[in-house]
Amino acid sequence: MTKTAMITGGSEGIGRAFAIRLAKEGYTLTLVARNENKLKAVTSQLGSQHRYLVADLSTSEGQTATVQALSNSHFNLLVNNAGVATLGSFTDVGYEAQLQMFHLNCEALVKLAYTFLKNSKPGDALINTSSALAFMPTPNMALYCATKAFVSSLSDSLWFEQKSRGVYVMGLCPGITETNFQVNAGGKKEDLPKNLSQTPETVVDVAVRELKARAKPTVLTGFKNSMFAGMSRVLSRKKVVSVTAGMMPPSP
Repeated sequence: MTKTAMITGGSEGIGRAFAIRLAKEGYTLTLVARNENKLKAVTSQLGSQHRYLVADLSTSEGQTATVQALSNSHFNLLVNNAGVATLGSFTDVGYEAQLQMFHLNCEALVKLAYTFLKNSKPGDALINTSSALAFMPTPNMALYCATKAFVSSLSDSLWFEQKSRGVYVMGLCPGITETNFQVNAGGKKEDLPKNLSQTPETVVDVAVRELKARAKPTVLTGFKNSMFAGMSRVLSRKKVVSVTAGMMPPSP
């Protein structure tokens, strides 16, 4: 029986790496992103059986179209991966840009997760892409970290609620990853600490391994990220914020 998966943010970065890996695992894919040229490039690489949906999930129109696609077909796996960040002090970054991020990182994720889980069957799975920064509030990325804390908390609760149904929910928490994420947020690639960076393929390798195990609600990708996130359990909140503030590059 063919397995099906929807991947949001599937045109580049971690989403693209998920697409390549899941296609090899035998899934038929529907990729969602707002850039049609990038979506065409990925799906043409993967094969004609895979589809794409052009949708901007920061908008109500894009959310509605994607919810409709989830409602019209049964998917065995949803990778709720689309997300963005903004760099800069909370009051210096434009309000509309931050609100758009909130709509994408939280509102769209909730709508898609709800639709998927209402239609899910035993054996199905949901992966919500969060971040190691979900556990580390970080000045100059204040709202982004808050959105990811929301995603991680939600995912943990959904994991418990759904496990009796045989549906697995994962909160995937990568750390710094070698994608265009930093540039899209307004930063520079050279600001990324190379000793802490992972490739998208490494992140996806961990995610797929844990998807098969179906054991953990929260999956941190790599020992360094686990240690980094673990600081929040041993340091005071004041100290945590001071540490993360010192690690941030200058505001754009």
